[in-house]
Amino acid sequence: MQSGIIDKYGNEIWNDGDAQFMSTHVNEFGNIYGLSLIDSPNNNGIKTNQDMEILWSAMDEAVDFHEFKQIPNGNYMGFIRVDTLGPIPSNNTMTQQFQALGYAADDSTQEFPWYAQLLVEWNENHEIVWSWDPFDHFTMADFDNHGSTWSEAFFNLKYDWTHTNSFYFDENESVIYASHRHLSRITKIDYPSGDVIWNMGLPEPYMDSGAEQICPELLFSFQHHIQLLNNGHLIFFDNGNISDQLFGYDNPISRVLEVNVIGNSTCEVIWEYVMPPTLFGTGSGSVQALDNGHYLIYTPGNGLGDPESTIMEVTPSQEVVWNYVSQENESWYRAYRIPSLRPDAFGVIVDRYRSLELAGNSVRGVILSDEHPSFSFKIHNESGYGQPYKYILNDSLSWFNDTTGVVIIDSGDYFEFLMEPETGNNSINSITINIIPVHHSDAQKFFNFMVYKVDGLLQAQSPEFPDNFLLHKPYPNPFNPATSIRYDLPEDELVRITVLDLAGRVVKTLVHEKQNTGAHTIVWNAVNDYHNPVSAGIYFLSIEVDNSYETQKMMFLK
Repeated sequence: MQSGIIDKYGNEIWNDGDAQFMSTHVNEFGNIYGLSLIDSPNNNGIKTNQDMEILWSAMDEAVDFHEFKQIPNGNYMGFIRVDTLGPIPSNNTMTQQFQALGYAADDSTQEFPWYAQLLVEWNENHEIVWSWDPFDHFTMADFDNHGSTWSEAFFNLKYDWTHTNSFYFDENESVIYASHRHLSRITKIDYPSGDVIWNMGLPEPYMDSGAEQICPELLFSFQHHIQLLNNGHLIFFDNGNISDQLFGYDNPISRVLEVNVIGNSTCEVIWEYVMPPTLFGTGSGSVQALDNGHYLIYTPGNGLGDPESTIMEVTPSQEVVWNYVSQENESWYRAYRIPSLRPDAFGVIVDRYRSLELAGNSVRGVILSDEHPSFSFKIHNESGYGQPYKYILNDSLSWFNDTTGVVIIDSGDYFEFLMEPETGNNSINSITINIIPVHHSDAQKFFNFMVYKVDGLLQAQSPEFPDNFLLHKPYPNPFNPATSIRYDLPEDELVRITVLDLAGRVVKTLVHEKQNTGAHTIVWNAVNDYHNPVSAGIYFLSIEVDNSYETQKMMFLK
């Protein structure tokens, strides 16, 4: 198993290497979610980056792989299997085979393992904070009696009742749309109450509660990939596993439906794309509404004859303007068009940073004078996504007002921040800038540099170098996501700075090198030597300089 990226010519330009990763979702900020076979099944629900570093894992073997992603509050949502006993139908094509095994198969005896998918919300600490159980909200009188689900149950000796395969969390209305494939049903769920607002699906006799479902005329079946578009319409991939029965076709067909639900009761079909029988897909499939108004559709094309797994771009007028057909023995779960390979790509430019000779000293940093009393820095968004960036500014001598803010930068654009110091008599200052892509915090960048104040003739005041070694208190402390550590060296020294846990073990080595005399600042962003985030708690900062040794206590909050 492997995920990959192709360009518009069909050339592979990236793959996951040895991560054995299957992508199930890519969001509007380029975050990637899915599963990895490494340490399976513990990594059935993970968030990763383009370097295949696992940023968060549900670490729960019960997680279902079909859909796993973050919701707007920052928590994670996915499915976990939930089991009970249920009956075997008396009028199914497999009834006699079940009876031959000794089952009653009489519609009422609770004798056979049924399972469904519990919709679960985890917080950052892996605690389940919300869940929704289909067994609490659906009647077991509703089940697929026209497809192949009971044939599969006969061979697996368990019945996959709902096969819930996708969900969409709508923050604006605080609702969840969930697709239950084996019930050929889409459900609108109020969050957090869990109340069912409506069920959309098949009429009687295909579903026992068909008279209570909205929009039965749509006649979709075994669907995938439910989403809510910005225009308020629902869009999904209708696999159509029993479309031959529903529509009287010679062969089943798959299609894409864009639907406007009016008043939580009726439906208007806005757009429909019907695929030829050769592209009928029995399972998986996806659709993405593109920024250019087109649709990117993926079908496994595995229903008739040789598989033709196909990704295609279709215009609203039904014209296929691009497609890619799989090679032999190649298929996918979903397909997404992405604007760039690196959603975390950004750069920072500091104005007036240079090397200069001041008062006989060779210095590097930002030079301020009467002629140039201020400087600026720019954050350049070099990704194909619009991204929010958090910036944290602080300095050692309070020349600048410590500032924290978030700015949204469009793809290819930049944000400029003007720094106007309120300087005292000191001539040398240390400034720290921390830039954090809000949705890609693992790619955050730290900048620490000196700022020199000179007179109007660009002559430096005598630098005030420290007389003694001094370790200042980390700031801020407690902290999240980072703290600045300032220290003064009276002469050139070998410096070793480490972060220790409560047991005295080295968590992170921040500095281990010879450094020049003067004021220095280093930033710890709460990661260990393996670039993994550390747990919240108490840590000790240890600094060794020549024969001096000092520690400071720090507290990391989450």
